[in-house]
Amino acid sequence: MAINKEMIKEPRLWRLCLRLESRTLHVMLYNVVEDNSLIYREFPLDGASSSTLKALEDTIYDNPALLSDFSKVDCVIDTDTYLTIPTPLDSAEYRDKLMAEAHPDFSGEIISSQLYKLDTTILMGVEQNIIGFLRRTFNNPTIHHHLAPLCRYFRGKSRLGNSGKMYANFHGTQLDLIAFGNDTLSLANTFEFRDPADAVYYILACRRMLGLNADSDELFLSGDNNTREIITPILRKYLAYVMPVIFPSSMFRAGRDAMSAPFDLIVLPLCE
Repeated sequence: MAINKEMIKEPRLWRLCLRLESRTLHVMLYNVVEDNSLIYREFPLDGASSSTLKALEDTIYDNPALLSDFSKVDCVIDTDTYLTIPTPLDSAEYRDKLMAEAHPDFSGEIISSQLYKLDTTILMGVEQNIIGFLRRTFNNPTIHHHLAPLCRYFRGKSRLGNSGKMYANFHGTQLDLIAFGNDTLSLANTFEFRDPADAVYYILACRRMLGLNADSDELFLSGDNNTREIITPILRKYLAYVMPVIFPSSMFRAGRDAMSAPFDLIVLPLCE
């Protein structure tokens, strides 16, 4: 269903959050001063269009409300062209060299997603034509790697209690794993899996690598409900503490549609 301008009254009171994947555009909008206003849509980008850029352009122009003058626009980009670095290295002197070393075939624009209070930055490579379109189309959009809002949000949660904490977020066949140690980021990575058993393997292997204790260190699960329902009882055979992430109450008040959106979009407005 298209999002038309009649659905967005006084756009300056609304916030627009986009999540761009290679084959899908997720759109979340809500009025920052009105409960139950949130709108969420998922648009496929792999139709008859010849490129992701063309499909993205067609989708945006087919939903004219997205061209409104919003109070804030954020775009989360899901890409595996990224690396995490200490924030002091996030400078013109090092950025290109580090990205070229990690992704030698990349030739687009490098964008920094700083993880505040963690002294860490995620460098992300995005095609120049995609970034150019986003900047031309939207008013000063803030661009984030998809792991950045998760790291920022979970960092605040990880400070509660003394046990070690790992967070596993599920989105389709994608598993995001994030862990903290001594108030620093010790893991932020994304894995593709075909079978739930593969996701369980990645979680347990990463926990062993980090030295997390199966009896005392906690694992929190977020994202796709169906995947969590399958994986939770399996993980509980190996780990004492496997629990769901509590859905943010403020975003639930914004609108029930939030529960259908990717979790990185949901927490994006809560970790600035």
